[in-house]
Amino acid sequence: MNNKEVIIEKIIKDALDVSNENISKAQGEADAILAAAKETATNFAEENLPKGKAQADEIKRRRAMVANLDCKRIILSKKTELIEKAFASVADKMRKDDKKGYIALITNMIKASAEDNDVVIVSQKDKDILTQKEIDSIAKSIGKKLKLSKDFGDFDGGVMLCGEKFDKNLTFALEFEQIKDEQEEKLAKILFGE
Repeated sequence: MNNKEVIIEKIIKDALDVSNENISKAQGEADAILAAAKETATNFAEENLPKGKAQADEIKRRRAMVANLDCKRIILSKKTELIEKAFASVADKMRKDDKKGYIALITNMIKASAEDNDVVIVSQKDKDILTQKEIDSIAKSIGKKLKLSKDFGDFDGGVMLCGEKFDKNLTFALEFEQIKDEQEEKLAKILFGE
């Protein structure tokens, strides 16, 4: 080997040594950076995982509570609907099964509220039950002038009294609403065992 080749070989060897040393240093630095990143990630996970789990548990709890409230609201809505249907069927049942009792009920409502010259509006369903003859009989018994309207009301039962000063709503819808408000708790116990 001549001097020139020895020098080239020496330069190449020195370059490889420096290169290997740089690669080794770079690998060491990369390993240190990775280890630090892993430690940071581990610390972050250890710190935040319980917080995240707590937040997730809170979100689940809230969603369960909202779902439970929605269920209760739907159940209450259906129960209210059943109570309203029960009240609505009362007038039809009385008309069908106890016509005398039905007339007596409306008669008492009119007697309690009528004033002289009131016009009595009956529902379409009651046009054959509460005739002018019935109204004349009620008027005679309370000593007041009453007139049956030729128009029929768009309500399920009961009557409207149209007076000179003001009108009176004696429809079953209003009466039942008042009774329902007063008796709803008892009705719920009877119907739903609550």
